[in-house]
Amino acid sequence: MENNPETNKKSTASPQVDSRIAAVRDLIFGENIQQYDSEFADVYEKIESLKNSTNKNLAEAVTNLENKLSDLESLVDHKFQDLNDDLDKRLADLDDEKADRRKLGKALEKIALMLQE
Repeated sequence: MENNPETNKKSTASPQVDSRIAAVRDLIFGENIQQYDSEFADVYEKIESLKNSTNKNLAEAVTNLENKLSDLESLVDHKFQDLNDDLDKRLADLDDEKADRRKLGKALEKIALMLQE
């Protein structure tokens, strides 16, 4: 690479020109840029606040739904147990009724035999 004096001249002149352009830009648009920056900061702050609020509300809704599902599960389990208990009782009653019919049938057979004698 050659040491080109024109390239060195451009590189040293470029920061000086950039700083002048920045100074003119700041003079012309500085106040507007600061106002926009302030408004953007407010918007970002509101967005962050809404995001936090939404996350909090979502967490509360999830907790509420989990609690309601737990309550519903408990209620269904309780109802299921009640139905099982009722079914067991009815099955036991049915067995008793069949046993009573058998006893009644045997008793009638004994009566019939006694009558035949």
